Amino acid sequence: MDMVIDVTAAIISKADKVLAARRRPGIHLAGYWEFPGGKLELGETPRECLLRELAEEFSITVNIGAFVGESVYDYGTKIVRLLAYQVEHVTGDFQLSDHDEIRWLSLNELDALKWAPADVSLIEQYKAHVSTSAYYDRNAQNYCNETLNFDMGELYKSFFENLTTGAHILDLGCGSGRDSRAFLNNGYRITALDSNSAVAVYAEQVIGQPVVVTHFQELAFTDEFDAIWACASLLHCTRQQMPSVLNRIANALKNGGIVYMSFKWGDDETIDERGRFYSNYTDVTLDGLLSKIANLETMDIWDVTKPLRDGEQKWVNALVKKVASKM
Repeated sequence: MDMVIDVTAAIISKADKVLAARRRPGIHLAGYWEFPGGKLELGETPRECLLRELAEEFSITVNIGAFVGESVYDYGTKIVRLLAYQVEHVTGDFQLSDHDEIRWLSLNELDALKWAPADVSLIEQYKAHVSTSAYYDRNAQNYCNETLNFDMGELYKSFFENLTTGAHILDLGCGSGRDSRAFLNNGYRITALDSNSAVAVYAEQVIGQPVVVTHFQELAFTDEFDAIWACASLLHCTRQQMPSVLNRIANALKNGGIVYMSFKWGDDETIDERGRFYSNYTDVTLDGLLSKIANLETMDIWDVTKPLRDGEQKWVNALVKKVASKM
């Protein structure tokens, strides 16, 4: 199997526009547009790589923000894994070396360009990231207030039946802190995590302990948790991102550990009336996704319809266990 080369990609934005750079004649993929970046050097982190590459390619300084997503593409002669980050331009006028043109484009204008194949999926991942993050940035308080007191007792019961006393739970996408609070009250140890800093501040007040702020695509725990609770949180990951996120979840679990996850019922990716991105699954498509993750074994998949605001929402739920590799 060909070696996978890790390459960074900078999604540089200003005034609601994103920078696209066209590769100059005489180099690989000449004439194609890309999010600029470069290959990681030995011992370099992706963020360090972007700082170096953008200084070398454009003579600019930047701040590296949130992780957006990854894209793996087989060019035939090599397999490239692009790791994309939001980037803020700080100082310096753009000086072109590997590129012959740059453009600042709105999200809707990005699709009109001829993109390097590895970059194509990053556009959709970025759109999903922007729309969903913007909602939670604007509405963190209202969202947390709305969800804090939902009755989750029935789901807790089936989850607790698979835990030992004092188990360590990762509340992945803790939101308001509702579930972490319930787990603490039942004697479990909790690590609460959310990708939105404003939501995390609210949850910290509810549970009385720090909340880790990071994106699911950057989970870096190893054999640490007895269980992971991902209630209506993974559904904001794109289908492109889901296998990588599930592998990170499996890596974070101890052997024999369990995961609860839930998704809105459906067969597609959607944007709701509030601007939030969703990956929707049915029992069949979720089972198919989970069957491809080497260390996860499905214990149960079930659907349920629950009241939601002024209507009802059908959900698909799964309980999964970490086992020895199926490969």
